[in-house]
Amino acid sequence: MKRLLSLLLLVSLLLGALSLSACRKEPGDEEKVTLNIIDDNYRNWYEIFVYSFYDTNNDGIGDLNGVTAKLDYIKEMGFNGIWLMPIHPSPTYHKYDVTDYYAIDPQYGTLDDFKTLVDEAHKRGIRVIIDLVVNHTSDGHPWFLEACSYIRTHGEPGGERGDFYNFKTNKDGAYHSVNGTQYAYEGQFWSGMPDLNLDSESVRREIKQIMSFWLTEYNVDGFRLDAVTSYYTGNVDKNVAFLSWLNTEAKAIKPSAYIVGEAWVGSDYLINRYYESGCDSFFLFTASQAGGSIVPAVKNSSGKAIGQLFMQLQETYGSDAILAPFLGNHDTMRPGSFIGGMENVKMAAGVLSMMNGGTFVYYGEEIGMISKGGNNSDPAKRIAMKWEAKNIYEGHCYLPPENTPVDETSYYYPSVAEQAADADSILNYYKAAMELRNRFPSIARGKVTYYPEGQNGYICVITKEYQGEKITIVFNTDIFEQTVTLDKDLLGYTELVGALYAAGGEFSFNESGELVMPPQSIAIFK
Repeated sequence: MKRLLSLLLLVSLLLGALSLSACRKEPGDEEKVTLNIIDDNYRNWYEIFVYSFYDTNNDGIGDLNGVTAKLDYIKEMGFNGIWLMPIHPSPTYHKYDVTDYYAIDPQYGTLDDFKTLVDEAHKRGIRVIIDLVVNHTSDGHPWFLEACSYIRTHGEPGGERGDFYNFKTNKDGAYHSVNGTQYAYEGQFWSGMPDLNLDSESVRREIKQIMSFWLTEYNVDGFRLDAVTSYYTGNVDKNVAFLSWLNTEAKAIKPSAYIVGEAWVGSDYLINRYYESGCDSFFLFTASQAGGSIVPAVKNSSGKAIGQLFMQLQETYGSDAILAPFLGNHDTMRPGSFIGGMENVKMAAGVLSMMNGGTFVYYGEEIGMISKGGNNSDPAKRIAMKWEAKNIYEGHCYLPPENTPVDETSYYYPSVAEQAADADSILNYYKAAMELRNRFPSIARGKVTYYPEGQNGYICVITKEYQGEKITIVFNTDIFEQTVTLDKDLLGYTELVGALYAAGGEFSFNESGELVMPPQSIAIFK
């Protein structure tokens, strides 16, 4: 009997090793794995700045057809959701100052192009959300021009658009003059972005019609809400109440609509306040960037910090909130600029990929793109995607935002094409990480238990349980090999089913549960 048990254990270990090898495939390997992608809003989201992504008409600026052309790439990388930064007509390159909520900026294409993009994305199981900017409009929006014209003609606000913006007679704080009048208008960001009066029933009717237009006529899957803390600056209760109204209206139009908000505040307690609105998600700013939780844990090689982070998030947000963790976005320094080396870039991506909720990855982070010259300006964070080894190639977005000079030195790591051919690249690490999320639903949705007992500071051992699936995730954050003993009876695993390697090496383990982990690696048992 003992010999039989030993033989069965050996077979189990061999099967575990075979499963593990599938997570480190050479480029071109046709081996398939079984995915288990649930049709809900816990997705692997990919944020795209269309302007800098892929150009199909050779004008040097990315376009919607360029996104459509790269849908197969996006799917192959394991992303099943896309967030498009603003696509509406606007006088600026970033397009957060909208002049027409019912149209596509001509730089990006047409409504027909957008419809094609959404249809093709849906064919591939990819959902599409778009930026909905309702805190403010452009000062060139017809609503604002009409409201200001009325004041100049009649000496006071009025007319059909008179209550669309916040006007008053004294200019102070974030108020800017209506030229030729005694009135000023609120513009919290700058004078070119007048704030909408979100208490106006007329404005709310317009917002409802805008949402209906995109959710029904163009079949988008939801919205990313810009600057939700500025709806009513300094008033969380009113912000939450407005978000509750918006979410209710969106869900009435399309019950499956996914709503994720930008609540850029400095504590999980404050972010959690916004979940009272009923919106699905809010970006987890507390876990991102140099001062957040993920990067210090990686740079300090602290497995303990990872375990504490997972438990703290679960305790704060509970089980109903769909967290929206990320490492960087269009407003923040790209992690490749400061995290310190390829191994750290990979390990941070690995930690992100093991987090609950729907992860968000900013275009180019899968190849370690940096903010141009370490510059923290917005244009420096939004330079062209590096598809090929040289800047001159089909699809290259050669007109950078705000004329930010770009050359070969703007990209610290190789292009997509080069990294796709390198099994140990950042790109293939991201691909493996997203694949694991698509194989095991409990990674995004599971109840977390942390096991710190008997582990050194470099190691983190957690389990996640969701609808009968239980997995064990082990992190080695050290730059050296580490050995950890896993209690099979406590953790309930039978085999090693997946792994991520930031620095190479191989896993080995024996029947007593002793696991030798390569430097900066992650193992999944089931």
